[in-house]
Amino acid sequence: MLKKTVKYLILLSFIAISSLSYAQQRLDGIEFERIPQRTVRKYIARQIEEGKFHFDDIHPSCTKGQDLSSFREKVMTFFLDGNLQDIWQGYTSANPTLSWNGRTISFGVLLWKYPGQVFYDHDQILGVDTGQVYYLNLNLLMGVFNLPVAFEMITVNPIDKIIEFSYLDGNKSVGVQQVRFIDFGDDQTEIIHTSYYKSGSYIRDKFMYPYFHKRIVKDFHHNMQKLLNLDSTRM
Repeated sequence: MLKKTVKYLILLSFIAISSLSYAQQRLDGIEFERIPQRTVRKYIARQIEEGKFHFDDIHPSCTKGQDLSSFREKVMTFFLDGNLQDIWQGYTSANPTLSWNGRTISFGVLLWKYPGQVFYDHDQILGVDTGQVYYLNLNLLMGVFNLPVAFEMITVNPIDKIIEFSYLDGNKSVGVQQVRFIDFGDDQTEIIHTSYYKSGSYIRDKFMYPYFHKRIVKDFHHNMQKLLNLDSTRM
């Protein structure tokens, strides 16, 4: 009798955990009231309207190793005081709710496809990993414009020290951002942030994207510099 009871309780626990995991893997299971930005809430609501009900329905616009020769390219370089391994560890272990919160960017919500979890602002997230989907709000022209942006982490390579994330399929701009960390010597690290992008608008690609992107990327790396308590030689 005791064995049967134990087996029954284990089965119930397994069903409960499976049901919870399944619920968390659905976009309509997201707690919208915990997302502070209206733009991000509308972005996710539009995805649901388009039939993207599960986390697996969300796809990056580019995949790892894809040919990007047809995309526009913008390169920015930063230098931080600190050895390569420490800087890499700092960037990859930082809580995204903090690293993606600055003057021009604010954290909305993060979906982790596997194991199917949702993280809200102020939640503890142990660093970056592939399969994480970020929803952010861009605060442009001192708040005159607020735009949502979403991307998925597609590469976290600790050997070559490369992070890559791709805008989601359905974003106004598609492409990949690559962040490469290089030992610059004298206890300094060079960070090369390369953006590959394109959209259906010549004006957006030629003028708007480079202008706003430069400020957003600088804000992100400056924010990381402060989180890691580092000095920059050139930023």
